[in-house]
Amino acid sequence: MSESNTPASPGEPPATSRRDFLRKAGIGAAGIAIGGAAGAAVTAAATAHPPEFDPLPKRTTPGFDHIVVVMFENRSFDNMLGWLYTADEKSKDEFDGLAQGSYSNLGLDGETVPAYVYDGATDTVMQSPQPDPGETYPHVNTQLFGTVDPPTNADIRHHSQLPPFNTPPIEATADMSGFVRDFAINFQRDKGRLPTAAEYKVAMGGFSPEMMPVLSTLAREFAVYDAWHAGVPSQTFCNRLFFHASTSNGYVTNHGGDSYYKWINGPPATTIFNRLEEAGIPWRIYYDPSQLVSLTGLLHAPVLQQYWKTHFRVMSQFLEDAKNGDLPAYSFIEPRMVFNHNDMHPPWGQKIHEDDVEIDGRMFPVYNSALSDVRAGDKLVQHVYDAIRTSKATKGSNAMNTALVITFDEHGGTYDHVPPPTATPPDRSGSGEMGFTFDRLGCRVPTIVVSAYTAPNTVIHDEMHHGSVINTICRQHGLPPLTLRDQSANPIFNSVNLTEPRQPYSWPKPKALYKGRNPEEDDAAAAATKHKHRPLTAPAQGLTGLLLARFNPGSKAPQTYAEAYEAISRFGKGLFGTTDDAK
Repeated sequence: MSESNTPASPGEPPATSRRDFLRKAGIGAAGIAIGGAAGAAVTAAATAHPPEFDPLPKRTTPGFDHIVVVMFENRSFDNMLGWLYTADEKSKDEFDGLAQGSYSNLGLDGETVPAYVYDGATDTVMQSPQPDPGETYPHVNTQLFGTVDPPTNADIRHHSQLPPFNTPPIEATADMSGFVRDFAINFQRDKGRLPTAAEYKVAMGGFSPEMMPVLSTLAREFAVYDAWHAGVPSQTFCNRLFFHASTSNGYVTNHGGDSYYKWINGPPATTIFNRLEEAGIPWRIYYDPSQLVSLTGLLHAPVLQQYWKTHFRVMSQFLEDAKNGDLPAYSFIEPRMVFNHNDMHPPWGQKIHEDDVEIDGRMFPVYNSALSDVRAGDKLVQHVYDAIRTSKATKGSNAMNTALVITFDEHGGTYDHVPPPTATPPDRSGSGEMGFTFDRLGCRVPTIVVSAYTAPNTVIHDEMHHGSVINTICRQHGLPPLTLRDQSANPIFNSVNLTEPRQPYSWPKPKALYKGRNPEEDDAAAAATKHKHRPLTAPAQGLTGLLLARFNPGSKAPQTYAEAYEAISRFGKGLFGTTDDAK
């Protein structure tokens, strides 16, 4: 390879030596990440193994060969992990959380509404916040800057969002002061009245570590990023597109009016999957079988539809691949987004008891399992983590050479106290939808890296964003960057900070609070029958809306379980690969 140190431009292969690659990745000559990880010095991690466990072979140099990403929905860093460490455990310089300072917004009467740990009945806590906060670009502007411009945007029940869409003045600085105000705007739209003080304080709430035992344990026992930001200060589709294409084609909203057609018929933005495919490097996307189709596949239909049957598999195949050492170089996991969702997105509409059933046209709660709240999502984290932790194949992928990245697409309107930084626009095309120029990132989102070469209690302060995994994969495999955004991103090699790996028998074994049937065993038909009037969350509406935009243009996007089931069973069956296609 060339010894040139000239940085690659988008569309050109990188010309770097291994030494230069390691230097740019922040890795020393021995292959160890340097810097960025507070309280996690380069140390050995030798542990005497129980006689019934044989140690897995180490890599030649510390690091990983396989990356698995699982991406959840609509939670800020503070909402999920803000209380991860107490002020006694870590200072603000060591961890930028809520216990390390004093953070608040003003209430509707001018009173102070502090950030706090959710309280109350368990079901209420686990389904918080309700109603679902605003997540579109105008709502995020209000949350970050406290701006409502024009003033009629404060009453979106009677007026649509109008230009300039709450965009702040050019010289404005985000002070994270508008979360309560925007929650009240969204509440009034949904309920037809302003919230009480007891109702709008939920905008400042978050989970304690005890409420999310799996996520918080992994965050403490491996690496947590306290400066990982979403790619766009807006909602799901835009951020998921940035995660794999390093652009959202200039869009900042999921849909225009009632149409999702702009994504199905959008520009063919090259993804990291296409880069891998062109280089002959294996990749795979795993989705929940109950919804028959993949959101990632639909979002990137212009460039990925040809791989729907060959590179997409249901979650049971992931478990088999992890067990057998067959994970590809890059795996992406989608949670269940439609029926009894385990994507951690706040529930939609009225409070949902764990297992509502319909009897003679009326809904009755049955308290026997946690559905459609964060407990189900924490259980999915446990499933994915356990599959990797217990993978012992001596060839191919295993626990010693696989890095698990747990992240979220966007903050979804939940409170975070850190202003998003400026960003490199993906290209030089200028402003896009709603006049946004893509020169600033979205809010912080929870992101954790689990690997054998990561020390416990690692906190990484390096600025990261949704181009970081793309950058990592491109550097790892010598691929050209996708856009200017991912070209300048920091890779996740900063999570590698041990000279000796932690054998998986020494890893923690956290258990989720989810009780009841396995979320992977939910039956879509049963859910659609028992809960046919239950409203869909925004990701569920979006996924089914994309499907109809592609195969039944002009039809209305589903709003309920029953409508979603009819659409998916009619148009989605057989589009994507399953376990049968892997045989």
